[in-house]
Amino acid sequence: MNNNLKKLGYIFDGKQKRRLVFLGVLIFIGGILETLSVSALLPVVAALVDVDATMEKWYVRPILDAFGIHGSTQFIVALLSALIVIYIVKNAYLLLLVNVRTRFITYSKNTLISRVLREFLNRPYEFYLDADIPTVFRLTDSDIPNVFNMIMALISLASEAVVFVMICVVLVLKDWKMTLFLVAVMLVMTLLLTKILKPLLSRLGKKNQDIQSRIAKWRIEAIYGIKDVKVLHREAFFADNYESSGEIGAGIAKVYAVLNSLPRLLVETIFICSLLGYIMVYMLMGNELSALIETLTVFGAAAIRLMPCVNRINTYITEVAYAQPSLDYVYENLNMSAITRANDKTVKAKNPEVSISLKDKIELKGIEYAYPNTDTMIFAGADMVVPYGKSVGIMGPSGAGKSTIVDILLGLLRAKRGTITCDGVDIFENYPSWLAQIGYIPQSIYLVDEPVRNNIAFGISDDEIDDGRIWQALEEAQLKDFIETLPEGLDTAIGDRGVRLSGGQRQRLGIARALYHNPEILVFDEATSALDNETEAALMEAINSFHGKKTMIIIAHRLNTIEKCDIIYKVDKGKIVHTTLA
Repeated sequence: MNNNLKKLGYIFDGKQKRRLVFLGVLIFIGGILETLSVSALLPVVAALVDVDATMEKWYVRPILDAFGIHGSTQFIVALLSALIVIYIVKNAYLLLLVNVRTRFITYSKNTLISRVLREFLNRPYEFYLDADIPTVFRLTDSDIPNVFNMIMALISLASEAVVFVMICVVLVLKDWKMTLFLVAVMLVMTLLLTKILKPLLSRLGKKNQDIQSRIAKWRIEAIYGIKDVKVLHREAFFADNYESSGEIGAGIAKVYAVLNSLPRLLVETIFICSLLGYIMVYMLMGNELSALIETLTVFGAAAIRLMPCVNRINTYITEVAYAQPSLDYVYENLNMSAITRANDKTVKAKNPEVSISLKDKIELKGIEYAYPNTDTMIFAGADMVVPYGKSVGIMGPSGAGKSTIVDILLGLLRAKRGTITCDGVDIFENYPSWLAQIGYIPQSIYLVDEPVRNNIAFGISDDEIDDGRIWQALEEAQLKDFIETLPEGLDTAIGDRGVRLSGGQRQRLGIARALYHNPEILVFDEATSALDNETEAALMEAINSFHGKKTMIIIAHRLNTIEKCDIIYKVDKGKIVHTTLA
C-alpha cells in the first residue's frame, strides 16, 4: 500500500495532492455523519423496546428537562424527528461529497492523460523507431482509467474504513464481546481474501493489459491499412483475430467479475453464520435469549450499514489489486519521461540567447551513428557540407542511410559522435530555433481529415492561421489554381490521409505545408519516389523553381530527380562522398 501511495504521489502534482488531502478531510466528516446516522438508531430502538426506562437514564433526563419533554409520545416523536434531520443532513452531505470526489477524479484523469500524451510527444524520435504503438494507445485508453478506478477505490476504501471503525466503537459500547467476535471474524476473512485474491487479481490485471494491447493492435492495423485489407481481401483475417482477442478479453472480464463478487457473497454468508452461531453458543451456555433482544436489534440496525461496508472494503481491495499493473506501467512511463526530458536537449533551448539562422553553411562532421539496440554502424566518421542557397542531392543504394543522415541533420536522430552546426553553431544550442529554419517534405505526406487550410497550417489553432500566407504557400507549391476550383476552397475537406486528392496533389500540399512558415531550408526526403514519371516531372518543376531561392536537400532514388542539384553526395558503406552524375 505504501508503495502505491508513493507512486500516486509521484503521479499527482502539488495542487492535486492538496485537493486529495481536502477530499480526505471531507471523507472523514462523511464517516462521522454515517456513524452518527447508525448510532442515532440506538436510542430510538431502546425507546421503542422500553420507553420509560430509556427516559429515566441519567444522561437522557437532563436533555428532556432542557427541552420540556415529559410524555413518552413526545419523546419518541422528538427522537424520530431528530433521526429524520440527521439522515437528511447526512445524505445531502454525501451527495456533495460524491460531487467533489467525482470532479477530482474526472478532471485529474483528463489532466493525467493529457500529461502522458505530452510526455510521449516530447520523447526523442528514436523512441518511436521500435515503440509498441498499440501499448501507447492502451496507456491512455485503459491503463490511466484503471489507475483512477484504483484511486476511486482507495478513496472509497478510506471512507468505508472510517465508517467501519466508528460503528464498531459504538457497538463495543453496547456489547463488546459480540462486537469483538464479529470484527475478528471479518478481519480474518479479509486477510485471507487479500492474501489469496490480491496476487490472483494482480496477475489477471497484467493479462488484461496484454490482451488490450493485442485488441488495439488488430484495430489499428486493420483501419490504417484498410486499402491493402480491401485489395487483398483480408477483411475476415483481421475481423477474426480482433474477435478472438476480444473473446480472451471477455473471458478475463468474466473471471474478474466473478472474483470481484466473491468477497461480497462470502462476507454476507460468514457474517450471518457467525452472528447466528454466536446466538446458539449464548443460549447453550444457559443465558436467556430475552437479554439479547435489544442488543440483537441494535446489531441488526448496525448490520444494515456495516455489512455493505465490509463488502465494499473487500471489493475495493480486489479493485486495487486488479489495477496494480496499470499503476506500475503509468508510473514507469512518467518516471522514464522525466529522465528522458532531463537528458534530451531538444525539449527546450539549451541557450535561449542563441538564435540559429543559415547565412553560410550547414556542416556535419565526424558523424557516427548506429540504431538503438544494435551494434551495426550506419555511419562511421561521415562528413557533409550544405552551402547556403545551394541545392544538395543525396543518392545511394537502398538501405545505405540516405534518410538516416537527413534525420541526423534534422536532429531527430542523435549521433553517437560528431557535430552538426549551422554557421558554426551547434544546432542543439537552440534546437527549436534550428527547426524553425526547416521545411520538411517526406515521401508520404501525413494528412488529417480536416479542410485544406488546417492541413497546410498543421497544428495551428484556427484563430492563429494566416489565410494570406496559406494562399502564398499554395502558389509557390503550384497548387493555388487547383484549390481555387474547389467549391469550398480552403474549407474543402480532403478525407482521411487525403484520400480525395491525387498523389501529386498530396505532395504539393505537403510542400505548401513546409512553405507556410517560410523556412530557409527545404528537405525533400524521397518526396517524388512514389509518383509516376509524368507526375514526378511536374512536381520536380515546382521543386526546381526554388533553386537559388532556398537551400535545398533532396534525397532521391532516381538520378533525374537530382540532376539539377549544385552538389551531389553519395551515401555508401558508412561514408558520405562528394560525387557527380557523369
